[in-house]
Amino acid sequence: MLGVAVLSIVGLAACGGGSASDATPAAPAATRTPRPEPARASATPERTSTPHPATPPACADPYPGGAPYEPPPGEPVRLRPIGSPPPMPSYRPIGFSTDRALELVVKGTIGEEEAEHFSVYIKNIEDGKGVSIDVGRQFYAASLYKVWVMLEAYHQRNAGLLDFSEGYIGSSYYVSLGLNPGEVDACEQISLDRAIERMMAISDNVAANMVLDRVGARNINTALSGFGMRSTGFLGGQMPTTAADMALLMEAIARGGALNETTSLEMLARLESEVIDDRIPALLPAGTFVAHKTGSWEDATHDAGIVVSPDATYVLVILTDYGYADGGAERIAGLSKAVYDYYN
Repeated sequence: MLGVAVLSIVGLAACGGGSASDATPAAPAATRTPRPEPARASATPERTSTPHPATPPACADPYPGGAPYEPPPGEPVRLRPIGSPPPMPSYRPIGFSTDRALELVVKGTIGEEEAEHFSVYIKNIEDGKGVSIDVGRQFYAASLYKVWVMLEAYHQRNAGLLDFSEGYIGSSYYVSLGLNPGEVDACEQISLDRAIERMMAISDNVAANMVLDRVGARNINTALSGFGMRSTGFLGGQMPTTAADMALLMEAIARGGALNETTSLEMLARLESEVIDDRIPALLPAGTFVAHKTGSWEDATHDAGIVVSPDATYVLVILTDYGYADGGAERIAGLSKAVYDYYN
């Protein structure tokens, strides 16, 4: 039986609403163009990022009422978690079995010469059949880390440690981590809820680093491990992940098993809001419901999501080591279309 999250999105799709192609961008349309999304080092506990050349000197404190602590000399004021939530409930996925016919489609679409660049996990969440290709290989996560940050934010909210209405200020430190037009601006006031919205919809790096610091990388690592994602997190100054781990999280959200059914549905809506639609959704029929998160960097072009089609609802995770300007998005879009056509 499908979880409440997918049952709800099937209803949305049947009514013709909620499609990724209909999402209203919260930033200029230029953010749809593939480009580096996270600052590699700034999104890890060890900060070594290069400041933005136009960093404004004003607004040094992201706390509207003033920071509750004094930073070390020479260090910026950064948001901090106020504690650690109870352990993250683990998720037990439905059984997986290989769909040999789909596997042939996937391998034929990728091609032998390009296969070394791909890790692919596909799973029909009704019967557990799918494809698993090199799913334990670790990749730099790029902006996929924002899904982990979102999960922990909801975890802490449900535990009473966070209030999504609390507000922050775009300090000079956080604004220096921006990479794209339309991200949180200098001295802009923003709520936690709005920061999560922007982080997921337009992959806002300033907002993402604010939420990351607020929930805490250590808390995220603990949560992901407890959830069942053993090869993912902020580890040793890196941000590794695998297709298997990202597929586990996507399946849990789709089936209502990420924290609880209500929270899973909220996170599903956040994933559906992304406006960078040049990968999984790009070649699918108009109105197809796709809830997903992209990731792009010099050695990473990814997409991980949930697709609701007429004859199958499935998790699709495609990780590659193509650079964001190396045609990886087009290859992911082509593979996504082949998978959709197979199921339909």
